[in-house]
Amino acid sequence: MIKVCYETSSYGLKLKGVSRVIDCPVDGFEVHLVPDAKKLVEKAIRAVFELSPREVTFDSSESIGYTHTLHRFKVPVLWGKYVGARVVVAGRKAIRVLFTVPEGVDLELKYRAKQYSPEADLAKVSDVESSNSTRLPRGQVYVEVPIVYAILGVPEINLSKWLLRVDGFVERQVDLGLTDLYEIGVESIKADFHCVTGWSARDLEFTGVSTRRVVELVKPLNHVKWVYVESMDGYSTIIPYEEFTKKGAIIALEMNNRPLDTLHGYPTRLVVPHLYGWKSAKWVKKITFTDVYVDGYWESLGYHPRGRVDLEERFKTN
Repeated sequence: MIKVCYETSSYGLKLKGVSRVIDCPVDGFEVHLVPDAKKLVEKAIRAVFELSPREVTFDSSESIGYTHTLHRFKVPVLWGKYVGARVVVAGRKAIRVLFTVPEGVDLELKYRAKQYSPEADLAKVSDVESSNSTRLPRGQVYVEVPIVYAILGVPEINLSKWLLRVDGFVERQVDLGLTDLYEIGVESIKADFHCVTGWSARDLEFTGVSTRRVVELVKPLNHVKWVYVESMDGYSTIIPYEEFTKKGAIIALEMNNRPLDTLHGYPTRLVVPHLYGWKSAKWVKKITFTDVYVDGYWESLGYHPRGRVDLEERFKTN
């Protein structure tokens, strides 16, 4: 059922009191109803930790598109503290179970956790671009306006102190203010925006600096494979370099012909229309070109390292 587990975390999760995540791919376990998912959690926590839970409490369920369901549970371990458990189900098959271990709880693993490698999850490729397609992607439904998420809260914005830093394996590290970004040259794109949870917003117009112009400015070195993005609220995400530099990806300064408002990422956000929305980080403060894969906030909770909409890459599979 469980052959390997990966240990990970992110700065944003630590802000929420989670010290580490134990992410375990699952094979051969069918989930038809919530009690089936609960049974999986009970079996998995015995297999992964030196722990026999007295009870596993159901928390919530959420549809992630048409094809995936996420079931959440709580496992009490200390007075007032619990380990969170997430069961990811594709169709009727559980594909992974993740345990979020809170600060102050030291649970010993029964075996050494391995480091996740994204290569197998990136092996599936397609030349289809969903950003300019008139067809609604599989698993999505249109909504009238974008739904606002702020999983770590809305940060306080002090524009006099804000700069966008672009660094890492580059020939030229830069710090850019809003004026600098406009002086580089802006362009506008119109595209649908797709959230991994299943909603899409039609024909949003974003104006900003093309990611290709940023690449021209800093000149990443040849061995760069990934782009790690950090936000002012502590959020982070990671994007394959070739996806970051595709046509239509921009550092957005405006939305629908108006400056970004605070809830949509002012002063600047990333917009990568052909990837699910969690990759389009808001309130961006730092972009790092790197050759090493590191989980961002949602990636550390089992979401896909690439997140292509046309391939319906919602969760990791290996």
